[in-house]
Amino acid sequence: MAVSGFTAVASRQIIASSMLLGVMGILTTSYGIFAVPLAQEFKPSRMILMLSITVMSIVTAIISPILGNLIDRMPVRRLMMLGMLCATMGLVALTMTTSIYQVLAVYGLILAPVNVLLGPIAFTVLLSRWFVERRGRAIGMAMVGMSIVSICLPPVIQWLLDHYQWRIALRLLAGILGVICIIGIAMVVEDPAKRGMFPDGASQPSEKSRAEQAAIPVSVRSVLTDPTFWMLGIIFGLCIAGMKGLLTNLVPLAIDVGIKPARAALLMSIFSAASLSAKIVFAAVSDRLAPRVMVAMLIVGFVAGLLCMTMAESGFWVIAVGVSLIAMFASLSSPLQSMLVPRIFGQRVIGRVYGMMSIVMLALSLNAPPAFGRIFDMTGSYDAIFYLLAALVAATILFVPYLRMHPKTVNA
Repeated sequence: MAVSGFTAVASRQIIASSMLLGVMGILTTSYGIFAVPLAQEFKPSRMILMLSITVMSIVTAIISPILGNLIDRMPVRRLMMLGMLCATMGLVALTMTTSIYQVLAVYGLILAPVNVLLGPIAFTVLLSRWFVERRGRAIGMAMVGMSIVSICLPPVIQWLLDHYQWRIALRLLAGILGVICIIGIAMVVEDPAKRGMFPDGASQPSEKSRAEQAAIPVSVRSVLTDPTFWMLGIIFGLCIAGMKGLLTNLVPLAIDVGIKPARAALLMSIFSAASLSAKIVFAAVSDRLAPRVMVAMLIVGFVAGLLCMTMAESGFWVIAVGVSLIAMFASLSSPLQSMLVPRIFGQRVIGRVYGMMSIVMLALSLNAPPAFGRIFDMTGSYDAIFYLLAALVAATILFVPYLRMHPKTVNA
């Protein structure tokens, strides 16, 4: 089983990453499905019901630097097994809850670590060891696979809930996810050196690979005083903030300008399709374009999408274009981050840097959904928040020439 252009064992690392990322993603993206029986069982307010993902996001950001540092130091496969246990035990724990506050505790204490142990940090560490010259393609393909898993599983989850009492359905889902994890983890090989191989299937390590391996592990202080760390965190954080704010307010925005609810809901499908398309394009072109060019494209495309949204009154297709642009270019943030962190900081501190950057991005994005609502309450329109975000993101184009694209050679 080999992905075109890669050796069989390297291909299995991409497939394994896709499967594990899909399990991680489904726990978040399918909460809307889980929320229906939880609401019927515990009858919380809508705000309390939706706090689960907020709690999960906050805890994930807090623990990311800690677990990220462990991923740098310990066998990735062992930590992925811990992530599998958290995912399956978390779903089983949900079936034992007797109040919505216990549900919040499960998402914060048991399921949040899954976002790190089976998420972008773990797979970035794994794939960065196997791929250097073709890292962008590998990362893009893994994320495309993740999207496919995330598309296929929700109908299965809904079928389980339709045919079984919700507690039984979630236990069955825990078994399904456990099997997917076991298969994925069984394919993981920590390092090509363990198979007598070099990254990208080369006969010897490339100059870029040697530079990443030789990079001196930087301290927390060195990371926090590195301008490139902050510039990337701000760029990616603002894009994620805009995307989250748009997603939570998209359907109300469309209905407010006269679009019927059924067509407004279609915009969510357009968003998902555009996001998947962006990952496919990233896999195809990321290794051929200069990293600074890709960052600049992300900024320009995202700003164009925000400006389209200021013309929402023009109708469905203008909104659809804006949604597509925002989805496509915001979706580049995660694969770009996975590609750039090892390149800039070296392979030995990927988890540490990625985890610290997660906190910066959370700080920028956490308040975006309510900020969108607040601006609407004050002005009767979302235009002001779109203009503000467009101006802030556009200003980050000034960062691009100053982004360092190689590891430091001395410990700062």
